[in-house]
Amino acid sequence: MANKKKQQQKKKDREKRVAKEKHAADAKKRTQEKTAKSSLKPATQRSQIMSAAVPKGNPVMTNNKSSFTQRRTGG
Repeated sequence: MANKKKQQQKKKDREKRVAKEKHAADAKKRTQEKTAKSSLKPATQRSQIMSAAVPKGNPVMTNNKSSFTQRRTGG
């Protein structure tokens, strides 16, 4: 009987220890993610100006489908 209680107590202690370790790992991961997010700097003013200076062309939709006669003649 005493042996069984000891085993149960050991099992409970192990479960608590594992849960505590898992919780600590999750907390550490969360803090690393926060620091990673905060370390990302927003675009500098100079880079914003440079990207604004480059005009963005409107993508022209071309009809890539060739006509029947072009396909038949190979032209």
